[in-house]
Amino acid sequence: MARPAGRSISAREATIADLRDEFLDRCRAKNLSVRTLEWYEDRTRRFAGWCFDSGILLAKDLATEDLEAFIRSLQNGRYRPQTVRGFAQVAKTLSLFGQRKGFLSSDITRDFEMPRVPKTVIETFSDEQLESLLNRPDPRRWKGIRDRALLLTLLDTMARVSELAGINAVDVDIEGRSIRVMGKGRKERDLPLGRTTARALQKYRNAVDGLRPDDPFFISYRGKRLDRSVISEMVGTYGRQAGVTGVRCSPHTLRHTGAKRFILAGGDVFTLQKLLGHTSLVMVRRYVELGSVDVAVQHDRFSPADSLLRRPTPIRT
Repeated sequence: MARPAGRSISAREATIADLRDEFLDRCRAKNLSVRTLEWYEDRTRRFAGWCFDSGILLAKDLATEDLEAFIRSLQNGRYRPQTVRGFAQVAKTLSLFGQRKGFLSSDITRDFEMPRVPKTVIETFSDEQLESLLNRPDPRRWKGIRDRALLLTLLDTMARVSELAGINAVDVDIEGRSIRVMGKGRKERDLPLGRTTARALQKYRNAVDGLRPDDPFFISYRGKRLDRSVISEMVGTYGRQAGVTGVRCSPHTLRHTGAKRFILAGGDVFTLQKLLGHTSLVMVRRYVELGSVDVAVQHDRFSPADSLLRRPTPIRT
């Protein structure tokens, strides 16, 4: 950790900023993904800023009550419950790190209760909304060819938008119908492609000149890599043009929609877990929670009573 010449931290009382700097240095040393580092940098900056505004300058002065007050400030600021919990997790992790490294004299997280997140059914696109969304890109234009390929890939592979934004040409095997992405924890995984998506990617690939193996696969007119914010904005724009309402138009919704359609089509949760890149089934459950309409459709297909009464009747002889 770079520090100005003069008094070392050990020669003075460590500040919240000192704690944050050392924590982030530790995160970088662990070779976390760029996205994860950005997450920690932003959340710890917000927490350190709140501490400064609250007059808490020294790390040793942090207390459980401060963590609770920070969470209340976020809740009063009308942040979504999931967002608040994310901030709480980072503040807790930072405090535990501070206690291990001697910035804090005790574990102030022992009596700190993480805020709960209400269980809700995440809305996904209907078939009609999906068709309308996929029909918005203009197939006569280069941008439309690229965007349709992107939309289909987001839906079909269920990859995170950051994962797709990071792929290079070498990662896309159109003939073998698979792409290789770098997931959380810098873990690579291969994702299969359906035939429809493979054809759309081939059409896009044919429309790009001079694409070398190490070049970004999804590019702008200037040949630059599309970042996740540009892709997210693209999905939202097409959603508005398609008149999609009642559901958030985002890459994450396409990921959820793909996961639910995979299960409804007969896929199993263990395969889905590998496709989504999750280490446990806990998060996978959030992707396959079904709404009331989906439950009714599935019940019509697999009704226990109907299946019993539809059993063939033996012929008496």
